[in-house]
Amino acid sequence: MGPYSAAVQGDAAGIFFIKTHGLGNDFVLIDGRKQVFRPQAAYIAQICDRHLGVGGDQLLVLEAPQTAGADVRMRIYNVDGAEAQTCFNATRCAAFLWMQEAGKTSVTLETLGGLIEARMADAENGVPRVSLYLAPAITDWQAIPLAGPLKNHAGSLNHGPLSEPFAVNMGNPHLVYFVPDYDAVDVPREAAVVQNSSYLPEQANIGVAELLPSEGDEAQLKLVVYERPGILTEACGSGACAAAVAAVRSGRTNQKNFRVFMPGGALQVKLCADDRIILTGDVAVAFYGFLPDGR
Repeated sequence: MGPYSAAVQGDAAGIFFIKTHGLGNDFVLIDGRKQVFRPQAAYIAQICDRHLGVGGDQLLVLEAPQTAGADVRMRIYNVDGAEAQTCFNATRCAAFLWMQEAGKTSVTLETLGGLIEARMADAENGVPRVSLYLAPAITDWQAIPLAGPLKNHAGSLNHGPLSEPFAVNMGNPHLVYFVPDYDAVDVPREAAVVQNSSYLPEQANIGVAELLPSEGDEAQLKLVVYERPGILTEACGSGACAAAVAAVRSGRTNQKNFRVFMPGGALQVKLCADDRIILTGDVAVAFYGFLPDGR
């Protein structure tokens, strides 16, 4: 794709891919704009397997846009083959590659979760960064979706140290739990129970957050997200946005600028006056190569 594919020479056969990541949340990206790429679930699982394949949290496929105003369409496949609505770290990575190819500083990507505008941000310590300009968070229980109003059934989603969740849809569903000591929680054990609750008809990404002392006008959060379909990732862009929204709307802070620390590093979240959200973070290319065509 673009300058990366141009660097690949020789008689290599197969499907060209780029391995990219945002703070360790890693993706295998394939360019399907000229030739349709519709992988089977088993092939996706093989590609994303860290021992038998390239390794990645998700498989991304770029396609020609289908919606007016979009520059490119991005399909996002989870490791189980299910197609995800959106992923903000994936969006930042795909946007960066497209902008590098096109020689532009902005792009609008089409996802199942809607259109997302991305712009190049100032590099930090020599590392490129991308900002996403996002629609307001959705807190209506039917749109998240939940099986009913959270205020009537929050107890159904409590387990161990995880209680009183805040539910939000950022283009994909999230539950955010605030805890006094993030490091004391066995997140996979506790989060898996609520993620599979019958109260979540489409499951949800489970965020476990600790509010830290602020630094100037910037609120500080520690966060880890147990994502659908049951994996911990090094970082989660939509989870960072969900946690910031939850911190403000639950009355834990009135600040609107956040630095969210996750295992792979930090993302910046800005909650705007019109409720739109700006998410900024690092992007990187790890390597590229060819996949065997086993679809």
